[in-house]
Amino acid sequence: MTETPDTILQDTQPAPDPKPEKPKRKQKKRRRKDDRLLRIEELEQLLAEKGGDVDPETIVSMYMPHRKRKLMGAALLRMDKLWLWFLALLLVVAALFIAAFMQEKMGNFTINLNRLELFRKGIAIDEDPYFSKPTARLTAATVVDATNISADEIPADVDKIDGGHNGENYMAYTYYVRNAGKEDVSYVASITLDACSKGAEEAVRVAVWRNGKKTVYAYPSATGEPEKDCVNFESPTTVCTFYEDEFLVGYVNRYTIVIWMEGEDPECVDKIVGGSVEFSMHIEADDDNQDSLLVKYVQDIWDTLTGDKPISAAGNDAPNYYKGGEVNWYNRRNAGNTEEEP
Repeated sequence: MTETPDTILQDTQPAPDPKPEKPKRKQKKRRRKDDRLLRIEELEQLLAEKGGDVDPETIVSMYMPHRKRKLMGAALLRMDKLWLWFLALLLVVAALFIAAFMQEKMGNFTINLNRLELFRKGIAIDEDPYFSKPTARLTAATVVDATNISADEIPADVDKIDGGHNGENYMAYTYYVRNAGKEDVSYVASITLDACSKGAEEAVRVAVWRNGKKTVYAYPSATGEPEKDCVNFESPTTVCTFYEDEFLVGYVNRYTIVIWMEGEDPECVDKIVGGSVEFSMHIEADDDNQDSLLVKYVQDIWDTLTGDKPISAAGNDAPNYYKGGEVNWYNRRNAGNTEEEP
C-alpha cells in the first residue's frame, strides 16, 4: 500500500501528553457525631447488643490518658491565671508598701499596761480623766505627710487637751493612769523607739509632760552632747524611763506625749525625707514579787472564791476596789503632789 504524505505526517506527529493528574487532597477526618466518651454502663450495653466480647476496661484504658491530658492542660491553664492574679496582687501590695514608706510618718504611738501584774490589781489607763472606759491598751493616731517644724510651733496648751489631738506636723496624746485597787503599788513607765528608717530618729523630739512637768528628749548630737534644751535618749532604743515608787490607792497620774521632727536640728537634712519613727510606752510593775504564773493564777482564783479582790473571767473589765468611790483625775488623792491643781 502506498503511503501518502498526509498519512506520513499524521503518523510522525507526537502523541498528545496526557493531562497531569491533580494531587489528591487529604481528607480531614471528621469527628463523628457519635464519637464521644462513653460511660462504662453505656459501653457494656453497646457491646452486649453487638455481641462483642471485648473487656470494657481495655477500651476505657485506650482513651482515658487522652482525657487526662486534656484535663491536666485545662488545669494548668487555670493555674496560670491564678498565678497571674497572685502576682498582680503581690505587685499591688508592694506598691502600697513602698508608697507608705515614701512619706514621713510620726506617731502610731501605743500605751501598754501590764495586765497580769497591774490591770488585775485595779490599775488602769484611759484618755478620759473620769475613766469612763478604763483599759490596758491605748493607741494614738498616726501623723502622715509630716514635715519638720520648730518647738515654738507646738501650742502652749498642748498638755491641756485629753486624748489624741495631733497637729498638722506633730503627734500629741494625753492619757491618765489610776490606782483603784486595794493595795499600793509601784510601776515603771518607759518610752521605747520600736522602729525607724532613713535616720529620722536623729532629728525627732519626744516631749513628755508628767503631771504638768515637761521634759524634751532627743537623740544625742554628733558629738554625743544633748541637743539644745533636750535630754539625751537613755539608749538607742529607749527614750526615757519613769519610776513611780509609791503609786498609792486613789492616785492618778497624767501623761502627755508630743512627737515632732525638729527643723533646727543639724541632723534634719534631706536624707531623712520619707523616713519614719514609731514609739510605744510600756507600764510594768516594779516590785519584788517573783512568784510563778501558776501561783498568781491560783491566788486569783482564791481571791475570787472568797470575794477578796475578785477578778473578771474575761480579764477585760478594769476592777475598782477603791472604797472612796470612783477614782478620777479631779478627786485624786495626789492632787497636792502634782504641779497642776485639779
